[in-house]
Amino acid sequence: MLSVSQIIPLAIGAFIAYRAGTFLNNIRLAKATGLPFTYSPYLEFETIAYFGTPLLRWMYRDYLLQGNGWPRWARFMIKDWPWEDKRRAHDEWGDCFLVVAPTGIICYAADPATSMDVTKRRMDFTKPPDKYAMIQPYGTNIVTAEGKQWQFHVRITGPTFNEANNHLNWTETLRQAQSLSDSWGKFGSRDLHLDIYALTLNIISCAGFGIRQDWSNDTIVNYDKVPGSHEYTFLQAITTVVHYIVPILLLPTKVLLWTPLRKGAKAYIEFEKYMRVLINAEKEKIEANDNYENLDTKGNLLTAMLKVSASEARNANKGDGGSRKTTFSDDEVLGNAFMFFLAGYDTTANSMIYGCVCLALYDGLQDNVVEEIDRVWDEAAKEGRKELDYENDYPKLKYTLCFMASGSHTNCPQYEILRAFPVVIHLTKMCWKPQPIVWRSGTESDDAPHVLPAKCRMYLNTTGTHYNTKYWSDPYKIEPNRWKNDAHGPTSGARKPGPIKGSFIGFSEGARACLGWKFAEVEFLAFFTVMLRQYRIRLSGDVSKSEVEKQIFLRCSGDITLSPFDNVKLALDKRR
Repeated sequence: MLSVSQIIPLAIGAFIAYRAGTFLNNIRLAKATGLPFTYSPYLEFETIAYFGTPLLRWMYRDYLLQGNGWPRWARFMIKDWPWEDKRRAHDEWGDCFLVVAPTGIICYAADPATSMDVTKRRMDFTKPPDKYAMIQPYGTNIVTAEGKQWQFHVRITGPTFNEANNHLNWTETLRQAQSLSDSWGKFGSRDLHLDIYALTLNIISCAGFGIRQDWSNDTIVNYDKVPGSHEYTFLQAITTVVHYIVPILLLPTKVLLWTPLRKGAKAYIEFEKYMRVLINAEKEKIEANDNYENLDTKGNLLTAMLKVSASEARNANKGDGGSRKTTFSDDEVLGNAFMFFLAGYDTTANSMIYGCVCLALYDGLQDNVVEEIDRVWDEAAKEGRKELDYENDYPKLKYTLCFMASGSHTNCPQYEILRAFPVVIHLTKMCWKPQPIVWRSGTESDDAPHVLPAKCRMYLNTTGTHYNTKYWSDPYKIEPNRWKNDAHGPTSGARKPGPIKGSFIGFSEGARACLGWKFAEVEFLAFFTVMLRQYRIRLSGDVSKSEVEKQIFLRCSGDITLSPFDNVKLALDKRR
């Protein structure tokens, strides 16, 4: 009988032999694709990368400021490595290449044709279940669902993003931004970043869940709109969940309760309790009255989603539903509401912060945005209006729209801030059986096939695409005018005939493109129309422009979505 001292070396040897075998097999599969490829000890989706990435980001925090990207030996082991690396890997290996490790293969693409091909084939390229498991704590939601399940989720959630919700979002953002501005006038800005996070939290609470919060200097009051006995107020729960969101998503709640991060787990439990009470209360009102509207927050996403779900159920009872599933369970409502919160809070806040930093860095850019905002306010005053409204004034903010977005008037949401600072670094896909992809290297026959092997991951590199000089001239420059469309595309900035389909993938493409792109756009514009009407943003006196540019372009925090590594110090100067 073998002893423990004999078993352990044999087990280690067997594991090494197994890994060597899978590595050699993956190399064979990579060669068969005809695509360029390189190697890595492990890949960025592996568990070890989640724990190793923060350490490597800390170790190389000063090295990254030199502008050389990641060291080649570590590059592909770091979660979301392309932000700091920009185009370097693609300049070396091409716009479409493979990274091979013992555990699998990733195909990285920064090519518009490849992006459009992959995003249109949603049944061939699905989302990796292991990567998205952590953002479905209550089960499948609109982001993680696939196939017929996704069709069901989009049938319920899609109609909730409508003009009623855009109107609510606009008016609530104006109200919150004005309250924040009044607070700044009395007390000064505590911290622009924290203030923006609090602002977007208030907005998604109202436009997302129908819970209107009032701003004060240090906190939010008016907690009593959700019934029940709780350890935390709703705002305290949701704020704490935000603070601990990464460990909450990575670790089971039962495990988290036994760690020093237990406060986050308790808040997460409280958040669920609040949401279930709120969901049940709204469902009872809808069941009692088909035409029920929350008059205080008409158009909020939660009530709208419950109404669509109830409507689908009624139609099914009349014989219109067939055998298909027609209504959301409470868990599905909660899961989608959680995704609305996660997307509507974190991504929007970080994009606003990058927008504020860019305005502070580039006076000419801020001058142009301020000029347009002043003109729109003056026109409203001539019409006898003291406030801007969604229907009349939102469409007039064309330059500001180009600064943040080129959206509704072109039916294609395209953001200059999101081009330069994409909140999602990769669009991650996976093929479960061999799949051909569209890619042209420029050195081979147009008919050359490239077939990815089964279980190969396809990562559409947002940063590599948005900083590709084939499609974006001077990509480091924040240039809203590159989005001014004529009949053939932008009139300046980008290589004519303009950004081609797939060269901007900040909100994905195809059927799985982000449902909430206009929600984010409306919130951006409403916020800046209030803030820049009354303030100019500048760098704090002890901060240099060149250092700030390094901070925002060469490093990031490595959180769920792109955010600055350090808190950029900004100041506000009163205009009027």
